[in-house]
Amino acid sequence: MSVSATSRTPLAGRITAAFEDRLRNVPVLIVLGAIWLFFDTRSDAYLSSQNLTNLVLQIVTTAILALGIVFVLLVGEIDLSSAILSGVCATVVANYAVTSGWNLYAALAVGVLLGMVAMLVQALIIVFGVPSLIVTLGGMVVFQGLLLVVLPPEFTVNVGGTDYAKIASEHLPTSLSFVLAVLILIAYAGSRWRDIIGSRSDRTWALVSIGVIGVAVLGGVTVLTRGNGLPFPVLILGVMLIVASYATTSTRYGVHLYAVGGDRDAAQRAGIPVYRMVLYSFLILGACAAIAGVVDASRQLAVSNSSGGGPLMLNAIAAAVVGGTSLFGGRGSVWSALLGALVIGSINNGVQLLGYSPEVQFFATGGVLVVAVAMDVVITRGSLWPRRA
Repeated sequence: MSVSATSRTPLAGRITAAFEDRLRNVPVLIVLGAIWLFFDTRSDAYLSSQNLTNLVLQIVTTAILALGIVFVLLVGEIDLSSAILSGVCATVVANYAVTSGWNLYAALAVGVLLGMVAMLVQALIIVFGVPSLIVTLGGMVVFQGLLLVVLPPEFTVNVGGTDYAKIASEHLPTSLSFVLAVLILIAYAGSRWRDIIGSRSDRTWALVSIGVIGVAVLGGVTVLTRGNGLPFPVLILGVMLIVASYATTSTRYGVHLYAVGGDRDAAQRAGIPVYRMVLYSFLILGACAAIAGVVDASRQLAVSNSSGGGPLMLNAIAAAVVGGTSLFGGRGSVWSALLGALVIGSINNGVQLLGYSPEVQFFATGGVLVVAVAMDVVITRGSLWPRRA
């Protein structure tokens, strides 16, 4: 005899509701811990400071791109073109900064502007009524052609030995890294001041969050600075995450962002500029794509016709979703980009370190993605059981 809906709904509702807000990242952390434990039992080098530093550097590009995708997912849209666009922007920056001898910052500004303009064009088509899946799929093909146009006849630009290459090779001194870490913790504690002086439950959760963030930040800086100091790409990612976190949690823009993703019709009736919020999200994604492309090219010491290709797009989307951002809009956090990238990157790093065959990496990544989306469906539905037709 099957269990009736009336007997299972209250328990199912309580279980799923527990992970809708404050505990949404807990399953991700559990999965990440399990992955680290699995690979650590098979290789003593996996959790060494050197390998953890390599892991973080490997995921920076994915995490930056996933950060932009989070903003698009939060308003209920999707993107398939930003990875190739990152290669286009990186190539344009290389053309100006290396080939033409421009100042690096001026070239970077042009690259970021190009990324934002390209995404703006797509966003305008989307708000006109064309599904974002189709628009960005077409954009991906167009950008693949554009990449071949902006590349020189030899289809590569070497950036080694230039200021461009220093973006990924520079390190922040250890002492300055810890000073910045402390300042970040102070700023985070200040942003939670209202919760600290609020109700008992809010105060408890705020103090727990500050403690967890403190251990993570100081522990991460300790591990990552054991070599030459804090890698500059990690600093770039950290600053972007902090700015994005403040914008989405402590500003009116953040309130509107989640409102549009949660119920677009209700947001429009409340006077929220829905189409403008969609445009803003794609503009942010364009900027993130350009920065991700430049950082990746700086690490690879070159741009080519393969820039922005490979599994980057899939990994970035998977990182955002696995990290806890809903495909249905309105739920998630910018920190999903980091957590999801760590999960995907930890699998890839472990598989490569142990010399497993490539199909193991694909099986594991695909399985984690399917499980994450299934959990998102359960949370969205509010029940562990499928609805009856």
